[in-house]
Amino acid sequence: MEVTLQKNLVLQELSILQGVVEHRTTIPILANILVEASEDRLRLVATDLDMTILTECAAAVHADGRLTLESKVFQSLVRNLPAEEFTLRQDGDAVEISSGRFRSRLSVADASGFPTVPEVPTGGEFDLPLELFQLLLRRVDFSITKDDPKFQLNGALVKLLPGEIEIAATDGHRLAVVRASAPDGQPPFEQQLFPRKLLTEFSRFSDEKVRISMGENHIGFLMGDRTLVSRIVDLRFPQYERVIVRDNPYRARVSRKELLDSLRRVSLMAHEKAKGVRFAFDPAGEMTLVSIGYDRGSAEETLSVSYQGESVQVSLNAAYVMDVLQVLDVETVELQLKDGNTQTVLVPVDDDSRLEEYIYVLMPMRR
Repeated sequence: MEVTLQKNLVLQELSILQGVVEHRTTIPILANILVEASEDRLRLVATDLDMTILTECAAAVHADGRLTLESKVFQSLVRNLPAEEFTLRQDGDAVEISSGRFRSRLSVADASGFPTVPEVPTGGEFDLPLELFQLLLRRVDFSITKDDPKFQLNGALVKLLPGEIEIAATDGHRLAVVRASAPDGQPPFEQQLFPRKLLTEFSRFSDEKVRISMGENHIGFLMGDRTLVSRIVDLRFPQYERVIVRDNPYRARVSRKELLDSLRRVSLMAHEKAKGVRFAFDPAGEMTLVSIGYDRGSAEETLSVSYQGESVQVSLNAAYVMDVLQVLDVETVELQLKDGNTQTVLVPVDDDSRLEEYIYVLMPMRR
């Protein structure tokens, strides 16, 4: 293999691969990326066996070839090259990298030891605007559990229906659900569980659309010259529809930023793990936040709100409320309540016009 490359183009593709590369693994080859050069393209592949990313960039190929390189070392070398153009040439069991007056040799591993790259599914192709898909994922991914042993809670459920997409995520204490219109056409699946790691990867990509396809064992996502292939997860997601409440009678509208800032202050004096804060609503148009469970002190703050309802109090995990307030890009949010023992619902006011509904359900804390 001998190929001349542009530093910025290669770095861009290497950054997309890093989320999949297994740097700490009992299978050393998974810390490598597969590099293939042919015609006028350089193809790069990384995998953790459950998820594979294939990407490519323009190249001046002087000799075809196929090899694997240690991802972290190769990326660091390319990032620090002195010139914008560099040459990569295989020499036995190493590659020579030259850029300007810089020279380096990097060991390579036999490409035959790299895992078999899964076929990109071609069945039931379905296009979505990538920017919309990323927005939907951002609205739910923070609700995915980080330490629950139940795997189905370590992902989000994606539902594709003709003309509509719905995504839901829960950790058992809170639930985020978002819906939006989708292009007409026959989706490749009705519902599938997307693991947390898969959801995270989409933030690295950029293109106008994502083409979703499904095969027997894998789901494929094509975004321009980049493809992500994920193994299908066959697990049942909780029946989250049962906890969604849309008819809570008491409604409080408050500035998203003011509520977020107040919670940051008040929760400093709440129990370190539970982060409990009591929300007390007054018909006079006030909401008082009071920290719970800190034996060295307390904190409270009163905010002006637009409130319709009777006096009511509910205890909520402040961290859970702050999570959603940090994700929403709106001026005002609405809290919908019934009493202190049932679900509190938070919805944005005047949300992004591309979304049909966004609803965030919080289970009350035990007093």
